[in-house]
This record gives sequence, C-alpha cells and structure tokens, in this order.
Amino acid sequence: MRLAQILVAGTAMGMVLASLSRPALAEPRWLACKFNASGKEQNFQMVFDDMRSTAALFDGGSLVEGTSTSINFQSLRTRFPQFNVTYNRNDGALAVSSTTGGLGGIMTGDCRRAPPPPGAPALPQ
Repeated sequence: MRLAQILVAGTAMGMVLASLSRPALAEPRWLACKFNASGKEQNFQMVFDDMRSTAALFDGGSLVEGTSTSINFQSLRTRFPQFNVTYNRNDGALAVSSTTGGLGGIMTGDCRRAPPPPGAPALPQ
C-alpha cells in the first residue's frame, strides 16, 4: 500500500515538472581559440551551432563557414581551405592541421567560451 502511494506521488510530481519545463534550445556559441604555430601564438574566434551543424571563423568582420562540419556531444570538426579544426568540447582542447602542408603537422591549443567579438554579425536564433 505504501509503495503504491509513493509511486502515485512520484508520477504526479514528474507530470507537474514536465508540464512546467520548456524544451532545451541550442544557441550559437562563440569560442576564443589560440594555438602555437612555429613558436608564434595564433588567435582566432569561431562560432558553432549544434542545431544547424555549422561552424564559422570570424575573419575581417565577416564569417567564413567551414565545410564537412561534424558536431556531437563530445567534439566539433570542420574544414577550411587552409586547415582543419578539431575542438574537444569536454576539455577545450584544440587541434589544427594544415591542408597545404605549410604549417607543419598538427598544432595544439585550446578554446574557451567567449562573448561575440566586437563587430560580429548577428546570428540566427
């Protein structure tokens, strides 16, 4: 009898919470990234959107969208004409590899969440 009361109360509580909760909404997120290339620190900012599976670099006041973008719960991978980017969402680790061979191997760095940079274009919500 007591178990039945607990189950009924738990079910009722779950229904109340479910009716009050709203669906999760993903939003575009900005990252401030840095890596070391031949002893020189390189910085860039990028934005990614889970819902649309897009990633773009902020360069010269505009966004350059990556291709072959793959985003999952653990990582983001995307390609640009000169390099590939892999970002680990768990620890912020960044790997950048050149597609032209000019930078030499895989360079490592990190990315952290950041506000949109000054002059960044408005992103769809």
